Amino acid sequence: MEEHTEVPAGLADALASVVADLIPTLRGRIPHGPAAALGRLGAPDAKPGVFGLQAGRPVARRGESAALSGLRSLGDPVSERLLGALELTLDALAVSIPHEVEVAVPGPDATPQAFGFGMIGGPSAETVTAVRLLDQLRPGVSALIVALVEELAGHEALVSLLEPPSELTGEEELAAAHGAAHLALAVAVAAPVLRRAGAPLLAGTSAAVVGVALGAVSALLSASPMPPAYAAALLAKRRAEYVLPVSASGSAEVRGHRFTLAERSVLGEADFSGNGLAVAIPGGVAVRTGQGEGQVPVSIRILEGAPDEVELDWWDEVVEFSWRAERGDATLSESASRHLRTPPWPGDFRVRVHAIGRDGEERERYELMLWQGPPGPDIVHKRGDRLGSIVRGEPVPDIVAPPEAAYRWIRGSLIGEAATVTVVGDASPAEVLRAFGADPAEPESAQELASAFDLDPWVTVLPVEGGVLAAEFNGFQGSLRPVLVSLSREGRTAGLFWNVNAVTRLSFADNGTVLASSELGHAEDITDPEVNRALAGLDFGSYRDRLEKGMLAVERYTGYRLRKEDLDRMVEEDVAYRILPHLPELYPEARDPDGSRAFPGHGPLGADTDRLAFVPEETLRELAWQAASAVTEHAGVAGDPVIAAVLTERRFGPEAELAARRSQLQDHREHAWLWQALHNATNPDPLAAAIGSLSAARYAAGPRGEDLLEHARRIARESPPPI
Repeated sequence: MEEHTEVPAGLADALASVVADLIPTLRGRIPHGPAAALGRLGAPDAKPGVFGLQAGRPVARRGESAALSGLRSLGDPVSERLLGALELTLDALAVSIPHEVEVAVPGPDATPQAFGFGMIGGPSAETVTAVRLLDQLRPGVSALIVALVEELAGHEALVSLLEPPSELTGEEELAAAHGAAHLALAVAVAAPVLRRAGAPLLAGTSAAVVGVALGAVSALLSASPMPPAYAAALLAKRRAEYVLPVSASGSAEVRGHRFTLAERSVLGEADFSGNGLAVAIPGGVAVRTGQGEGQVPVSIRILEGAPDEVELDWWDEVVEFSWRAERGDATLSESASRHLRTPPWPGDFRVRVHAIGRDGEERERYELMLWQGPPGPDIVHKRGDRLGSIVRGEPVPDIVAPPEAAYRWIRGSLIGEAATVTVVGDASPAEVLRAFGADPAEPESAQELASAFDLDPWVTVLPVEGGVLAAEFNGFQGSLRPVLVSLSREGRTAGLFWNVNAVTRLSFADNGTVLASSELGHAEDITDPEVNRALAGLDFGSYRDRLEKGMLAVERYTGYRLRKEDLDRMVEEDVAYRILPHLPELYPEARDPDGSRAFPGHGPLGADTDRLAFVPEETLRELAWQAASAVTEHAGVAGDPVIAAVLTERRFGPEAELAARRSQLQDHREHAWLWQALHNATNPDPLAAAIGSLSAARYAAGPRGEDLLEHARRIARESPPPI
């Protein structure tokens, strides 16, 4: 941005009376929305305006004038709307040009005989183009206007015109009045100066006037204080818009074994000896951490009232105490989540602090719950870690970690968010790979498969004591029944699947039979004694260590404990195998007792799909295979012997199943819809077969697809529900 331009002596005084006359007219033509957005440029804590303007001085590009930088910082929508609002007024505006302006600003006769003007980038707003042209034809004129606007904003003859009316008390009204008055000032300055400057393609144009004015007012308001009444109005607005409950998660900066939730900088030490965890301090709340420095995860919940119950299950320590907010707006210390603030008003609060992992044996994290309530006594809801005992000066208890604690390392590992871990006893790696549907002769780089993002499933295996460990990083094939059946033919099998959405599946299988496979804690009527022994004493109803308990059950059933070193070896060896997925299981179409579809209103025929429920089964079967035939003919593969055999025998042989499974891989998806149509046609339930095959034919039968659907629709309409 160019250096500040000195305003010639007497020029501002000469313009003051002209500007004073123009401001009332111009201010009334400025729309409320963009005026409020401009007015908020000097209020960093205000929400962005309707055009998303942000506070802060505009940043100039190299060689760009201050006016152009300021204009560009506002964005095209703002300048275009304001140009549209002011253009007719400016064209008809009578403007006096003082003698001092004529002396200070070169006139039209100073136009160079030749000049160059280059456009950089894509199309620009009309105002941006006009200011660029002005800077080319009249170097320094826009800088003079910017300087004049800044000086005149403090001129004694204009100060009162720039102040919002005293009757305004709302945040938006004050911001709009502030923005409109200063933009009117800038336009009133730019109009006479640019009319004097004049130039081909430019003389007195509204686009140049509005563009330079916006650039000047952007720089001015970004550095100017808001009106005196604005702070109170903004606080009132924030209080009115603060709706409870509020919750968010982030992290807090730990320094000296503590973090704070505070309204201001907190100095001095805090005495945690009372409850060993947290305490109210002047200006906020301090929490004692096990970690000395760095970041810890923290979630905050601000409630309308006291919670119905105390959450103890997940946490080691839970304490509650009173805190009086001096003004509100407390934030986490040095947090990445500074957008989360406590209510923006003072008052008495109850604070409940939950902590886990302070002893360093698992991931350390915290939850703070706050609600307004009268002062009350400190309450220790739960004591359970060694650090708390040390801080309170109590004997340190001998805390025995539960057996599932041996798996807590998983949460911070490469499989922490999503994976399937399967252990197969008395098997070889090759046997396990083949049971998964992988080819032992085709190893690939696990790293490359993980970074390919082509959704092809893959597995890595490791021979371990007593069997084979299989791991799917962010995969789930090992949780599927057909895979479990195949694996358990090689040896006793157990596995656990989990993902980032907290979906889980714990499975046990042996001798080709799946003995149990369900969400953690939802297994019912298990009769196998070995599975029941593996699950004995594991409380999956507790939120704590559910994943770890699942892995303990796998260990109990198979006799092998997953170790971090196992994953390290897998990563170091970098060998994986692409899985040929099993075909999706075929289910019957759900029906109500009267024979109608249980989930009506959708399907390849729209609402008419429901009528298929009353079509004879033999007709439905024919519709399914007609759809499958149409797809194969459109694809030009009806003569393929494997496909021809499927159409003739109406079932999948080994070769067809292999081809259908391969079609689900990224590199073989050319005929994926074809194999879906054929696979669905084999569904034992005729209604499900017809609906599934017709659905696939919509996408894979080309022009014949519409004829096929219309044929099915006629059949459906000719078979109304029985009365």
